[in-house]
Amino acid sequence: MQFVIEQDNDGQFHWHLVRDDGAELAVSSVSFGSPEDARRAAADVRLHAGSASGAES
Repeated sequence: MQFVIEQDNDGQFHWHLVRDDGAELAVSSVSFGSPEDARRAAADVRLHAGSASGAES
């Protein structure tokens, strides 16, 4: 999996979490003014995702 940063038609940036087969798993709901801001947000998601609750089996 990897985070991909993409620019939308309004010039804003979003992160996308993409599986190795190209399937998109998640997209930032927030727009960012720069690719660096989107990368920082993706890094924050990556750092904290393991402590998220609600997906217990």
